[in-house]
Amino acid sequence: MDTPLETSKTQTGLRAHVIFTIGALVLQYVLGMLTNMFVSFPDTTQPDQLWAAARSQFPSAAHILIGTLLLVSAIVFVVRAAREPQRLWLVSAVVGLIAILAAAYGGVMFTSTQVDTYSLVMALGFIVAFVAYGWGLYATRG
Repeated sequence: MDTPLETSKTQTGLRAHVIFTIGALVLQYVLGMLTNMFVSFPDTTQPDQLWAAARSQFPSAAHILIGTLLLVSAIVFVVRAAREPQRLWLVSAVVGLIAILAAAYGGVMFTSTQVDTYSLVMALGFIVAFVAYGWGLYATRG
């Protein structure tokens, strides 16, 4: 059983993880908007050419990198939250992970096809993850 000091340290660590993740989500959103506004993709249906274009332009390359780090962070957060007695952390973590997985799916599909619906999936995934992590931070305060 954790002592109150150990529980406090764990709670502080989880809160810091969520705050970092929310900050990374905001950065991801900004990079997504920069990509949307300033990155040009070739007029092709060839996924390899579309991916090459995405990787060769800073905003989209950074968006891909931050998205990958967010996915890893979300997985780590689920593992950390599962070890906590306070189940609110786990709910927040699982919903956040599912939302980030949905956004990642949307990103992969959008880059490969340039179909706008997948861009919407990314945006909705961002909003759900942002709300889930924000709710977790709020619900576990105190």
